[in-house]
Amino acid sequence: MLPSSARLALIVTLGGFLYLFSSPAPQRLPRPVRNLRHGEIENVTIPKEDWCQPDECASGRWEPRRPPFTSLEQFQEAYANRLDFLWKGCSAIPNSDLGAKKISTKGSVDEIRLMQVMNWTWTPHFGKLRKWDAEEFMVRLLKSPGGLILIGDSITQQHNHALGYLLNQANLDFDRNSPHLPMYDHKNVRQLLLKPHDPLTRKVLERAGVPESRLKRPVVTMLEEHMLIGQRDIRAITERLGASKDYHWYHDFQRVPGWEKYVADAAKPRPEEEGTVTEDSILLMNAGAHWSRHELAMLPPRPTDKQEQARVKETYKQMMKLIIGRISHIDRLSIFYRSTAPGHPVCERSANPYRNGIVAREAEMDITPRLKAQVEGEVKQQRARWDWDLFEVHNELWRKAIDGLMRERAWRRSRTGRARGAKWYYLDLWSLSLQRPDAHSEPGIDCLHCECLLQNSLRGA
Repeated sequence: MLPSSARLALIVTLGGFLYLFSSPAPQRLPRPVRNLRHGEIENVTIPKEDWCQPDECASGRWEPRRPPFTSLEQFQEAYANRLDFLWKGCSAIPNSDLGAKKISTKGSVDEIRLMQVMNWTWTPHFGKLRKWDAEEFMVRLLKSPGGLILIGDSITQQHNHALGYLLNQANLDFDRNSPHLPMYDHKNVRQLLLKPHDPLTRKVLERAGVPESRLKRPVVTMLEEHMLIGQRDIRAITERLGASKDYHWYHDFQRVPGWEKYVADAAKPRPEEEGTVTEDSILLMNAGAHWSRHELAMLPPRPTDKQEQARVKETYKQMMKLIIGRISHIDRLSIFYRSTAPGHPVCERSANPYRNGIVAREAEMDITPRLKAQVEGEVKQQRARWDWDLFEVHNELWRKAIDGLMRERAWRRSRTGRARGAKWYYLDLWSLSLQRPDAHSEPGIDCLHCECLLQNSLRGA
């Protein structure tokens, strides 16, 4: 099992899918007043419904688990999985005091940190998270031609690992990359199909009310695609901003060339399934951490960091324009752009979550100076060129673009009674992730990836 902070993002994502696509539309509450600077709710009112709405579930805080895990055995019992291996620890924070328990081995230290990380659950400001139901989710995916397609870098890979574990935990079993599938032998493509003769497959197939032919296509697909565009596009964009045409391309960005066509083909309705496979296919997409001066080394230097970052932002905007133009025409597709999760400089100094989102934002200000303060000499500038401070800037570009796309779609529908093409949604997980500096995979070494956080609230805890 690969526990990760992606699991928390995953529950909000999956909860949103279930709300949007498999539940009757509830009567909406008036929108709460939000602090524009902090993104936190100011005028808190008691919700009239038990469940948080999709755009509310990621606004909240981390609270102590009740009752807490006190042993590895308790944790493993709660997350038992006959189809996957159980996690035994989480890399300990260097030079930390892990409490009064006697620690005799590194394994014991890692077990204790696992309990520290796992003993928090996410509590939305409004309502509650729906309890995860793997079978209900699988029924929803079977009702769409292409199921769920995830595309992105290593952080999206964590979402994929988390989802795979959760589905296996529910005893759903899969064939992988069957030879009849497109790109079945591509190293960056992973496609899951329900095993056709498994009893649980027969159960969810009957619940979905779809024909046997639907089992021949994936329900979950992972496309490892770091930048969303390839060398040719990146060169064209950066050369307009001063990059040399003779730049030596040394980058090893993981790619799935032609992924746009793959998504379009996956989402296409099949004539033999008309009337049963009628829901949208779902694309969960991100491109964030690799769009930095460190990776876009072909851009020539400028007098100030601010000027250099302005060009990185412009390259990002041009990438967005290309992607939106290439996939917005796809009918029967719902696209969720997931916000890029923040890194936490000196994450090894945090043993617990922040109290709330406002405290987290204030504590995590001045991210680049804090990154540089940990190192000496030329390494300082290397750290600055990671551009962690651009993650939120790029997220805001997507939020505004998606708001415009959906406004345009609503306008077309009001004028013509119909709106073709993809539906776009912005999945904002920034504050939720910002509050967990304690949950990174290797404190003191890697303060960007988070492989140490299972989502207890996924189970309605």
